[in-house]
Amino acid sequence: MALKVDYVVRETGTNLRRNLTLSFATMVTIAIALTLVGASLLMRQGVTKSNVRFHGNIQTIIYMKPDARQEQVDFIRGQLTQNPHVASFNYLDHHAAHEEFLQIFWDKPEIQKSLPEEATPTSYKLKFNGDADAAVVQSVKDQFKAMPAVLDVIAPDDQVRKQEDSFARFSNFALIIALIVGATSLVLIINSIRIAMFARRREIEVMKLVGATNWFIRVPFMAEGLVQGIIGGIIGIATVAVLRTWMLPTLVDGGGIWTGFHLDVSDVQGTSYVLILAGAVVGIVGSAVAATRFLDV
Repeated sequence: MALKVDYVVRETGTNLRRNLTLSFATMVTIAIALTLVGASLLMRQGVTKSNVRFHGNIQTIIYMKPDARQEQVDFIRGQLTQNPHVASFNYLDHHAAHEEFLQIFWDKPEIQKSLPEEATPTSYKLKFNGDADAAVVQSVKDQFKAMPAVLDVIAPDDQVRKQEDSFARFSNFALIIALIVGATSLVLIINSIRIAMFARRREIEVMKLVGATNWFIRVPFMAEGLVQGIIGGIIGIATVAVLRTWMLPTLVDGGGIWTGFHLDVSDVQGTSYVLILAGAVVGIVGSAVAATRFLDV
């Protein structure tokens, strides 16, 4: 028997209408599964972006010795300019450094009087690029601390290392959840579609008895699975978008690992393409596997 497009379309529509309850249950299963997978993928993307933003906000201070000569100060400037991991830096001379010192201890006049302006160490305040990790921060700290004109280098290398560990654990957790949910969802989807196929086993048997080929029987059911998968994917995308708009601000306001967590519309769009494709694939594959179960009559 030759397959025709109008036949496939007609049979697909008939099957969807005839088994509306089972089709709805299948689409809901796909939607729930893809929502969980999409949420896990978006969490991983958000953590990755937060990690980059966190690195870009790392601030390190290089304190020069009070008696450092101008050529030594200029040498430090040159080293900072050449460092590919340093995004920007700002030099505080004696006056600017002393003004900052007075602001810090504004309520302690006895401490303010203890350090004259000419004895206040000059300093460089620098920020790193988003690709700077704990190892980079540590290497910059060691590099400048060993220079004779440098009094001290204050860098949050320990805090950076702890934050990176938290980011890595959370990102890996999101990836593992996505894989587990994805595998479990595929099994649930196939079982859901197989239940729908089981309700039509007599129809499949009759088609086989009148000479229909396996692919003649499979294709309409695979097209039905494709429609169910795409609709389920669309529902999953809508749910993920609503969760981003409704739940994400609450999580960010809660602080902790969610501080700086941000997802653009482009992130949701990219994940949407993945979910639509996943819904279509599992719908087709699930229908094909389920239909094959009843082809041997």
